[in-house]
Amino acid sequence: MEFRGQMQTPCHILDLDRLERNLASIERLKQAADCNVLLAIKGFSAAAFFPELRRTLDGVAASGLYEARLGREQFGKMVQTFSPAFTHQNIGDILRYSDRLVWNSLAQMHTFGPLAARHSKPCALRINPQCSRGLPAAIDPCAPNSRLGVPLEQLEHADLSLVSGLHLHTMCEQQADMLEQTVDHLIAHWDPILRRCQWLNLGGGQLLCHDGYDLKRAIACLNKLHRRYDLELYLEPCEGIFVDAGYFATTVVDLVDNGMPTAILDSSAVCHFPDAPYRGWEREIVGADGPDCPYEYMLAGPTCYSGDLFGKYTFSAPLQVGDVLYFRDTATYSMVKSNLFNGVPLPSLYAYRHGGALELRQHYDYRTYYQMMAGQS
Repeated sequence: MEFRGQMQTPCHILDLDRLERNLASIERLKQAADCNVLLAIKGFSAAAFFPELRRTLDGVAASGLYEARLGREQFGKMVQTFSPAFTHQNIGDILRYSDRLVWNSLAQMHTFGPLAARHSKPCALRINPQCSRGLPAAIDPCAPNSRLGVPLEQLEHADLSLVSGLHLHTMCEQQADMLEQTVDHLIAHWDPILRRCQWLNLGGGQLLCHDGYDLKRAIACLNKLHRRYDLELYLEPCEGIFVDAGYFATTVVDLVDNGMPTAILDSSAVCHFPDAPYRGWEREIVGADGPDCPYEYMLAGPTCYSGDLFGKYTFSAPLQVGDVLYFRDTATYSMVKSNLFNGVPLPSLYAYRHGGALELRQHYDYRTYYQMMAGQS
């Protein structure tokens, strides 16, 4: 993997050609299934790339006040906002920046629903359909005792006059068969409530632009809902939009061997990919881990935390100081989770088109660190 033009690592690189290919698939889905697709800002909040995204996407799904404001001011289209718990302190601003709100409980609906109604803001209730499949408990929103969403048994005698829609999440990086299972489950168990609704947000987690994703099957699922109900349909994927469009570049700055060959990088797992040490996150490296790759290294970060490790990778040739490594498929959830532990700089953001040069979209320096640590603007 080679990118033309000067590049300062560590950095994220967004492949605009692949992104456009992905967005073209999403446009086909939108047209064939008459649905709206929102960007889930919780997984990708790099406003420097919003101009490319808003040509196709219908708005954003926000998870709180700051995301809602970013969506309103920088994306400029619909903002749907969900939070496990809105507060009296932030609800006024939430209403200001949001077009639609989603309550996580009946108590939240009754507390803030009348205020939203006075501001003519349509609202939905997040439900827990209890139909997820194959997800670890830590990331399963439909797990038993989940704090996210209202189960069906609580709605048997509930007054839902303050809501006009439903919102749910059942998937995480899954294929169209799980969307089909979700739709069939909703029809079988939630039919009376769905018939009273005007809109339905099916959440995210669909790998819409993965090469193996069955887009025709997804379209058929959504049209099944259209045939049965008079609903506006929404999806709010994140990974599904950016499949194979993101790279993360990092440079080998030192090599040590204290019983295991270790390459210390200029990027940090705990700072730039905290899911690596905390949840066993793994991403492929271009040119690594092939059948003829005999040189094994632990890849490590430059912080003082002993667990600052990306994991073990094998290479076809010994690594050298100055080598640049490219992690694949890193556009989502990495930028938003980056932090400034040990004062490690945040990665720069570049855009790239095949045959062209890298274009710097965002750079962070000491002023970023100072402003966050000292509270200065």
